Amino acid sequence: MYEVQTKPKIYIDFDSPDGNIFTILAHAENAMKVYSIINAKEKAAEMRERVTKSECYEDALEIIREYVDIIEN
Repeated sequence: MYEVQTKPKIYIDFDSPDGNIFTILAHAENAMKVYSIINAKEKAAEMRERVTKSECYEDALEIIREYVDIIEN
């Protein structure tokens, strides 16, 4: 049986500079474009807007996780 991946995956080391929310956001946006998600540009803009309006780091991560799977390195 085949595994169907519905969201792109990004690999993040939260204990490095990659753990910065804007770095994670950039990785997520790039992954969406590479994964060829329909309307990736619009969805990435929507994600960015929601993240920049979020109240805290954890809320921002939860928003990003709606669009991509974050795997801790």
